[in-house]
Amino acid sequence: MKKIVLLSMLGLMFLNESLLAAENKSCTSPPAAVWIKLLITFHRPKFNCESGFSICFLVTWGLEAPVGSSEKKTCAARGLLNERNQLIVEVDEDALTKYEGGAALRYFKDKTSIPIPDPYAIPEATCRALGSTLPLIIRQGNYPVTFQNGVYTVVFQL
Repeated sequence: MKKIVLLSMLGLMFLNESLLAAENKSCTSPPAAVWIKLLITFHRPKFNCESGFSICFLVTWGLEAPVGSSEKKTCAARGLLNERNQLIVEVDEDALTKYEGGAALRYFKDKTSIPIPDPYAIPEATCRALGSTLPLIIRQGNYPVTFQNGVYTVVFQL
């Protein structure tokens, strides 16, 4: 009985200390967004995401950056919706090289932008995973692409 009382008191003391520590610690700002794993098909939605160059998304769950796609018909990437209503997509150059024998790599390599010929409504599940309760649409246009440390980054203004 003494052991139970002693363990209970110790537990309450540790709990009380952790609560006090949590109260004194301030959080400057919560994270604006979380990177999510995406599987991308670099084809036009107008053609059922089967031909032409554009972008179609499938979402997978997880917080770490994807290493690659086990499916040959998709390219692994990661996406983030920031506070400026921009969708930032990062694709590893190795993933682009493996995707369909490197067919989409020519749209990225040594380019400053990529063309999106048709508007694309991001699927509802992907919007939710990105943290948006509203529908998100990538409009037709050219979007900036940068290359650094083996990763291509595209910023879509939504």
